[in-house]
Amino acid sequence: MDVWRRAFVSAASSSVRFETVDVFSSHKFGGNQLAVVLDEQRRLSDDDMRRIAIEFGFSETTIVLPPKSEANTAWVRIFSKDGDEMPFAGHPNVGTATVLAWRRSIFGKEVRGTVLLEEKAGLVPLELIEDEAGRPVGATLTAPEPFSLSSPPLPAEAAAALIGLEANDVCAARHPPLAASTGLPFLLVELSSLAALGRSRGVPSAFEALAAGGAATLLPPKVLAYVRLDLYIIFVCISYIMFEVLAYVRLDGSGGGEAARLELRARMHRADGSEDAGTGSANCALAGLLASLDGTPPGLVRARVMQGVEMGRPSELLAEAERKGAGAGAEAVGRVRVGGMCAAVSRGELLGW
Repeated sequence: MDVWRRAFVSAASSSVRFETVDVFSSHKFGGNQLAVVLDEQRRLSDDDMRRIAIEFGFSETTIVLPPKSEANTAWVRIFSKDGDEMPFAGHPNVGTATVLAWRRSIFGKEVRGTVLLEEKAGLVPLELIEDEAGRPVGATLTAPEPFSLSSPPLPAEAAAALIGLEANDVCAARHPPLAASTGLPFLLVELSSLAALGRSRGVPSAFEALAAGGAATLLPPKVLAYVRLDLYIIFVCISYIMFEVLAYVRLDGSGGGEAARLELRARMHRADGSEDAGTGSANCALAGLLASLDGTPPGLVRARVMQGVEMGRPSELLAEAERKGAGAGAEAVGRVRVGGMCAAVSRGELLGW
């Protein structure tokens, strides 16, 4: 027993703290899960970080390190559940900024107002969301890269096949299936109905066929499809190897301009059949796309997106993109932002470092 106690005390004395949080939800067990690991003493190797992310098994885990520049809040590395490092992702930024705000300080500096996170994709600024009592309850990020579109578009038949649908389930009246990015690329596909959204799923064989046919260059690392509902947005994201698809439905009565807010519903499906509950980077890309469409008036294009409903982890994301002027395309889009609430779930220590 004494040997065990000495071993435990030794491990605890070199522990690394962590917190888990549900992002894009105001209550536990909704939204998208995230583990935030605070490596304040730089104890973890790259391999340690990958193994920790695999151990948590969430869609992403962040490792918080001292910033490279004293002007910034922290250096953040993002790892997938498979241990792959990512240059940028939405919900890990929102959740990490909120966790740091709950702690009030990190690396000897107070955390409040604006949080600046250094990442592979660039510097990601976030504004904290506070309740009426001034307590942090979430965050809104500004995308690290300008909105961009890839071409050519993917045919409706090919896009529909990726998510188990028919070509007539794709709504191409406003735009064809397009790849877009604000730091991570996605294929964006508008669907014709909620029924189609409900039937959507990731189809690995369709991704394989697309890649085998030489069309992989048309797609970014992720694919997004959507359907627009009246005043709600819910997304679907599907991925195979490096692909994901976000499907959305646009609700009737949604418009553009400074005062309007689109209401969408979406799902995010991966090609292996799994789903993502709340995908901030995909929503940034979608907001940028909606702002880029011909005929959109200048001002802010706002969208409320409901995602993860079908998988039992409803997420609410608030996205917006600046429409700078007339015309269409990426050059008409300015700043893109996405944010939401967060709920604390657990905190503890990883032993032995």
